[in-house]
Amino acid sequence: MKRLYYFILIVAAAATCLSCEKSEIQTFKVEDCSVSFRGIENSFSMRGWTEDYKDLYIPVMMLGIPVDYDREITLDIRDSIATSADYQVLSSVVKAGELKTDIVVRAKRLPDDVEQKVIVMSIIPNDYFRAGLPAYQKAIVKWTNSYARPVPDVWKNWYLYISTGYSKNLHKILVEEYGDEIDFCVRRKGDVTPENGLIYKDPTWWSALNKRVREIVRDHDLANPENPYMHSEDYEDYPNSSTPVGQGKKPAVLPTIYSTLVSL
Repeated sequence: MKRLYYFILIVAAAATCLSCEKSEIQTFKVEDCSVSFRGIENSFSMRGWTEDYKDLYIPVMMLGIPVDYDREITLDIRDSIATSADYQVLSSVVKAGELKTDIVVRAKRLPDDVEQKVIVMSIIPNDYFRAGLPAYQKAIVKWTNSYARPVPDVWKNWYLYISTGYSKNLHKILVEEYGDEIDFCVRRKGDVTPENGLIYKDPTWWSALNKRVREIVRDHDLANPENPYMHSEDYEDYPNSSTPVGQGKKPAVLPTIYSTLVSL
């Protein structure tokens, strides 16, 4: 009898949970959809870029349900260290059936004597989207002639083969050895398009790069024990390759570059 009683309780509890889940799904409405920036700081390097313009992709995240029509994200853009002549928003649309997108900004290549340009974007609620996460309704977008963590399709390979952390000092070592091309190398042929300027390198090349970078840094540190290669103040370590810039872990004490290199 006890077993029968417990069985009835379990079935009743399960039915209650299913009923709640069904009710929650039914009560979520299209007008409840919201959108937020994926990261607060979005930096893009123009180093090695020879075209007049470069398309910058700023990811946004959504809470809601897909619909069968396109939805526009309304933006308010303030020119911090840029003017409207320096950029153009190409797309801020969530396509039908989608729950993710990138805001695409076409930025004008910087003159050699200009270090960076900056704009600040804010998401404005509209008929399609209500306000999302308060801390992620505004994003800083920078394009610079200095070093910056590379675009996601490149960075995910650096993360696997070079280091889970990024700093300008590490970037400088890579460019000195491999040239500006290192900012455009990827491991998947599918990541390369005529528009993005990325360059395919097979896994063997990436494994050799891992070995070579470790050798360069190790040999320098052995020859200069009192002055090893160190990360710069911008260093952040990331729990995964999709973590946005500015949301990694900043250590209390800057580590040596060698201590953060990936060992295959």
